[in-house]
Amino acid sequence: MKKSVLLASALVMNALPAAAEMPPQAAVCVSCHQASGLGMPNLAPSIAGMPASYLAAQLQHFKSGERNNAIMQPMAMMLDDAGIKATSEWFASLPVELPDNPAFRGQKSPQQMTDGEKLAYLGDWQRDLPSCVACHGPEGVGVGESFPRLAGQHADYIESQLKAWQAGTRSGDTHGLMASVANKLTAEEITAVASYFASVGAK
Repeated sequence: MKKSVLLASALVMNALPAAAEMPPQAAVCVSCHQASGLGMPNLAPSIAGMPASYLAAQLQHFKSGERNNAIMQPMAMMLDDAGIKATSEWFASLPVELPDNPAFRGQKSPQQMTDGEKLAYLGDWQRDLPSCVACHGPEGVGVGESFPRLAGQHADYIESQLKAWQAGTRSGDTHGLMASVANKLTAEEITAVASYFASVGAK
């Protein structure tokens, strides 16, 4: 597995005109996350434009086992602190297309929202379930260093991460909020909200 990933990343580096700008530590990453950082559905999430500190924290979580992933843990173990910093900063610098004027809460009519959009914007306070945009920003464009972009993220990845928080195989998020949120969602709601954010903005 490791040999095939390294070979693929070497081929990618040779094929890319902008490879000189890529830190050598990121070579193994682009075989899945791509040189654009936008990843691929059912393989790797979009990480372009994410805050560098957020990406670095996730790599550390993979190394420590706070995030349990059979592919990412050995990849992260290959990076020392300098490699994590260089790789995170490079992916953070990559451009990503986001909504020009993302709609804030109250600017959308609930009657015109899909089920996933309604959950993302309104939550369900009868279940003490906050809206996603309360932390992740309007249309999921991300907020600060701790709440990553959801806009344009692959639906399968959002689903898998919500299920990982439910199962306890992912942790390390700000104030441990996500496990509490995820455990209040049904499988149908997870699919709906993931589909909504995947349809927004970033392409």
